[in-house]
Amino acid sequence: MERSRTIIENVQGFPTAMIRTLHGLHLLFALLGLVVIGGCSDEPKPPPRFHIDPQQAADEAIRAYDKIKVDGMLDAKELKASPPLRELLENLKSRNPGHPDSLNKEDIAGRLEEWIKTPTTLLPGTAVVYLDDKFIEGATVTYEPESFLGSSYHSHQGKTDVTGIAQLDPELPDFPGSIYVGLYRVRISKKVDGKETIPARYNTETELGREIATDIRDSRGNLMFRLKSK
Repeated sequence: MERSRTIIENVQGFPTAMIRTLHGLHLLFALLGLVVIGGCSDEPKPPPRFHIDPQQAADEAIRAYDKIKVDGMLDAKELKASPPLRELLENLKSRNPGHPDSLNKEDIAGRLEEWIKTPTTLLPGTAVVYLDDKFIEGATVTYEPESFLGSSYHSHQGKTDVTGIAQLDPELPDFPGSIYVGLYRVRISKKVDGKETIPARYNTETELGREIATDIRDSRGNLMFRLKSK
C-alpha cells in the first residue's frame, strides 16, 4: 500500500477542475494510465527522479541570460530571451506580490530546491491549443527544457487532434503521458505545403514558456495556449 501511495504521489498535481470538461477527461485517462502501469507489478517502483544541482543550474542561467546589464540579475528585457524563466518570475510574484520584477541566482536556485523537496516527479504532458479561439488540428507542439536544468531533461513533442489536444511523448517509456517537473520553452508550428501558418512568435521566435510544477498559480491554464494569427 505504501509503495502504491508513492506512485500516486509522484504523479500528483493533476488539475481536478479539468475533469468537468472533455479536455479534463482526456488528461484524466492519461494520468490513470500512469497509475495503472505503476500498479501492474507486484512491486511497483516510483519513476526515477530528475537530477538537478540548483546552485549550478542557477549560475548557468544567469550566465546564459544576463547579457544586457551584466549585474547578476535578470530583468524584463533579459527575460525575453527565456520565456520559461519569465514564467517562473510571474509564478513567484503571484505567491509574493512584493517580489521584484527580476530574478537573481537565489530566486532560481530556491525554486529548483522546492521542486526537489516535493515528492512529485512527473506531471501530465498535455497541451490544448487554440488559434483565434478555435481548436487547431495538426499543429506540432514541442516542449524544450532549459539547458541549464541538466541531462535528465529531454524535448517532448506531440500533434494536436481535432479538439486541439496534443499528448506529448513521455519522459519515461513506462510512464506514458507524463513529463518531468521543469522549465520548458514551447514551440507550436503548423506547416501547410511547406509554409508556416502560425506566427513566428509561437515557434521560431517563440514567446511561450511554461513552468511545469504542482504549485503554479493556474495549473489548468498552464496547459492551454491561446494563439492569435494577428
